[in-house]
Amino acid sequence: MDGAAKRVAILAVLGVVVVGAALWMRETGAFRSAKARADEQFALSERAHHEGDFESAMKHMQKAVELDPQFVQAREGLAAMYEQHRGMDAAIAELERGIQEDPNNEGRYCYRIAEIYFINRQWEPALKWLKRADELDPEDLHIQRMIGFCLERQGRWREAEAHWTRLLAKDSNNPDVQRALARVRRHLNDTKGGKGG
Repeated sequence: MDGAAKRVAILAVLGVVVVGAALWMRETGAFRSAKARADEQFALSERAHHEGDFESAMKHMQKAVELDPQFVQAREGLAAMYEQHRGMDAAIAELERGIQEDPNNEGRYCYRIAEIYFINRQWEPALKWLKRADELDPEDLHIQRMIGFCLERQGRWREAEAHWTRLLAKDSNNPDVQRALARVRRHLNDTKGGKGG
């Protein structure tokens, strides 16, 4: 085989390899954006979770977060799976990673961490994270209400009264805040002062 024929043969083989690689990459989704692949992994995770295959669900959700670290729903879903299957510390660690990798959603992650502590009746760390979330989003009523509940759960009745009073001044027609303030004041009257704060 002369030099020209060798070059043609080599180019033909290279062409087949390139075309094959391109087809393979298209089939595996390598040409799709990371966001599109993350969305697909999220959907696969939800399907696996629905079918009771929690290991596969977790692996798909991990992949979704890896592909798109700013995919808040995936990060929250992964943290929820960790909490259910690996414990509270794993869930909180995942949300703290979210704060590092997705600082635009720091307030939301802080609130989710606070929720985990709150559900586990760890009032002081819940309050710490709620205050951090409040600094980032001072108008969020969910954060404000949980702060009030944490103060009450710790027996910090005077602080709780001051907190609910401030909230009521912002929205005097809010029945939830009215009830909370009335509850705290009843407690203070019943105990003649309650615990400080």
